[in-house]
Amino acid sequence: MKKVSKLIILFVFIAALITFFESMKIEPEDYTSCEVSTIECADPSFHEKTHVDTASIVQEAVDRKRKELEDEFLSEMTGRRLWGIDISKYQKNINWSLMVRKNKPDFVFVKVTEGTTIVDKMYRSHKRNLEKHDVLHGAYHFMSFSSSGRNQALKFIRHAKLKKGNMVPVLDVEYTKRRMPSKRKVIREIRSFCRTIEQHYGVKPIIYTHPHLYAKYLKNNFRDYPLWLCDYRNSPRYKWAIWQHTSKARLYGYKGRLDKNVMKSDKKTLKKLVML
Repeated sequence: MKKVSKLIILFVFIAALITFFESMKIEPEDYTSCEVSTIECADPSFHEKTHVDTASIVQEAVDRKRKELEDEFLSEMTGRRLWGIDISKYQKNINWSLMVRKNKPDFVFVKVTEGTTIVDKMYRSHKRNLEKHDVLHGAYHFMSFSSSGRNQALKFIRHAKLKKGNMVPVLDVEYTKRRMPSKRKVIREIRSFCRTIEQHYGVKPIIYTHPHLYAKYLKNNFRDYPLWLCDYRNSPRYKWAIWQHTSKARLYGYKGRLDKNVMKSDKKTLKKLVML
């Protein structure tokens, strides 16, 4: 997965490079033949100035390199049996070195926020380790219906610190312990969350949910969003991009059970799941 690190480093480099060259203008100095006594003085404005748009030249070169890395990344991932895990503060004793050496996940999602008041205390540590071990990763937000979707999305953005090369943001929608609000409110607040995420990242978030909740609340309203379904009995009948098929996986590097997922690996789906 070294392609992931290459992509992230490239995007950071682009921002610095473009800023530098935008401040530079390469133009020839004005000159005149008046200084030579035997030659009639020419109007300096007659000489046409030329402007070399260095920033555009650099941008074109960088875009080409970025496209090469994207194609390389997609070629490496396409057609493979991709699997991954999702974790939160409850999985705090992961031996990442052992896990990566023995059974490296293709992707990992980490909980970052819940509602507008909760930030997962292990998020930063998990993210730091995933970056260190070059594991493709993303972040998810657990939806609450006691505050606006927009405010929850802003909370997520502030703490997730996602960038190009990471997985697309995830919205986790589950039945609440209290009575679920009306279908109208559920749809309204999810749309509010998704709209805010799309405006900030330029991508549609992945929606994680259960088949029953999807059928009852979301089916006819969020068809264009990548779907991550949780079903421990059967392969979901709805069109999924990621399927959480067990909560009892065992992996080297963690003394306990983990949620395990499979992800479709065709190029069209991958482009919706990774921020390239």
